[in-house]
Amino acid sequence: MASVETTIIAIFVMVFLGYTLKKIDLLKETDVDTLNKIVINVALPSMVFITIYKTDFSILQQIATLPLVGIIVGSLCGIFMYLVFTLKKFPEKKKWALILPVCVGNTGFFGFPVTLGIFGSEGLIRAIFYDVSTLIMFLSLSAILMFKFGGRIKDSLKSLFRFPSLWAVILGIMFNFLNLPIGEIFDISINYLAAATIPLIMISLGLSLQFKGIKEDLKSTSSVAFIKLIFSPILAIFILGFLGFSTLEYSVGIIEASMPCSMLMLVLAIEHDLDFKLTANCIVISTVFSILTIPLLMGIL
Repeated sequence: MASVETTIIAIFVMVFLGYTLKKIDLLKETDVDTLNKIVINVALPSMVFITIYKTDFSILQQIATLPLVGIIVGSLCGIFMYLVFTLKKFPEKKKWALILPVCVGNTGFFGFPVTLGIFGSEGLIRAIFYDVSTLIMFLSLSAILMFKFGGRIKDSLKSLFRFPSLWAVILGIMFNFLNLPIGEIFDISINYLAAATIPLIMISLGLSLQFKGIKEDLKSTSSVAFIKLIFSPILAIFILGFLGFSTLEYSVGIIEASMPCSMLMLVLAIEHDLDFKLTANCIVISTVFSILTIPLLMGIL
């Protein structure tokens, strides 16, 4: 298992590689869609499935309530920012464009590689369970936005149930509990696909980084990044301690809570015609500054 600093640096080397490949025109920003499709539909589900499939589920009682931590942390951060931006009389669509990214962290795309690098597969299985909170928050926020701005709950449910990682969790648990063999060939193949997840995610993230227009509304987007990167993990420390989690769950919970804003929230912002450029700027700013805040936070702890 690598140190926090080494893992974060290695991850951002891959992000920088993606950004550099874009700058020298070896890859283009339009390639992000292709890479993300491979990650979302093939590589990430493979990693999730094989991790759950090979997990000793005697630890289930210890980790089953980890999603609750993510839900509480995200909800409290969202409520706080809602009150702040309401008092400042922000327009509704601008306000919700800033609230969305503070509610959900990049616990999958970014959190899995960091946790895997620091704690190995034992940490990853805990990160996967924590990430269940992302699916719940996504559906909850989607319902809230539909109530406020219109839309159909049926469409959100379709999006959720088409999410391959959700089925990877379900199938992983089913195959594990029923002790169903997948065979040596499938085992090796899935492991190879799983191994591609982290580099593809990081290169894709590097390709998607955009710094144009980031100065606009810098105060608002920076406040979102501060809440997500600093306030959120501090809040998680108290919640995890109150719920009495053991050392590994405690550490993984804090790391996951310290992740930058989720790119998934940009989907909701676009879908409901919010000021999605604000949401995108929150994601970029929080991602860039997380290279400093995550190692600093873990070093202090």
